[in-house]
Amino acid sequence: LHDGLGLLRGAACPHFDGEADRRPALRRLIGHGFPPTLAADDGAAFHFVGRRLHECVSSRSQARCFRVERRGRAVLETPIATRFLGARGA
Repeated sequence: LHDGLGLLRGAACPHFDGEADRRPALRRLIGHGFPPTLAADDGAAFHFVGRRLHECVSSRSQARCFRVERRGRAVLETPIATRFLGARGA
């Protein structure tokens, strides 16, 4: 899909840690001017209320969400607090 489903503004990248080429490809795109993007590891998801990001959740204890953006020449991955939905120690 060229423009996704059109439900939300911006860009999102699922499976951020699930495919070897996914992270470097997104970083390269952003380095060349692609808009800031929300990225989620396998097992993590974004919970929106309306058009606003409410929280990030995960079914895997190590799965995380990020905001990936360009600042100057650097591409930054800023972790977003992610709530694990499973039982700790399970």
